Amino acid sequence: MKIKVVFMKRIIRGLFLFLAISVLLVGCESAKDSQTEVTNTNTTESSSVNLTDKEGKDILNELIPKAVDVYGMFNPPGYFKIDATKTIPGEAGYALVTEENFKSVADLKKAVEEVFTEDFAQNRFYSHYLVLDEGTPPLYKDYEGKLYVDTDRGGHGWATKFLIDTAKLKGQKENVAEIELDITVLDEPSDPLTIKIENVNGKWLLASGLD
Repeated sequence: MKIKVVFMKRIIRGLFLFLAISVLLVGCESAKDSQTEVTNTNTTESSSVNLTDKEGKDILNELIPKAVDVYGMFNPPGYFKIDATKTIPGEAGYALVTEENFKSVADLKKAVEEVFTEDFAQNRFYSHYLVLDEGTPPLYKDYEGKLYVDTDRGGHGWATKFLIDTAKLKGQKENVAEIELDITVLDEPSDPLTIKIENVNGKWLLASGLD
């Protein structure tokens, strides 16, 4: 009788040990599956940053029209509505800009940096039109909380058309990509243009010019 009891106790202990090991193994497999799933998700998210030709075209379709507007902003006269009767005292060439969304130089910069990277904007626009050498008047000035533009500046036409349908991705390194597309100048075919775009805080911006 005692032998039977001892034998039964051993069987019960063995059964509990088997169940404990089974639970442990199931938990490890679950954790492994969970870890694999996270890794795969991260890989997918990382690879999704790489552009296709179609995605490149979509980005250019959004950015190029806005970029043309920015170029127009720095190609006076006539881009902004103005009140020529309101000028800066002693600087009659500066007329008041009457556009609702542009009340200061800061508003101009905000509009530019919705399209171009800050570094490119500084080198291409700000250094040539906003912050100039002493003795050279800037294109735009703030005066008493309002924006004024130098109406004595001459502008030039825009003869380039961008054939975005022909755009192809030339290459991409991390968050910077280059896209090549055909253009026409005065409706005549010209050399292809390579445009650099950069992903800044999740948003694609132009990191090179249109000219």
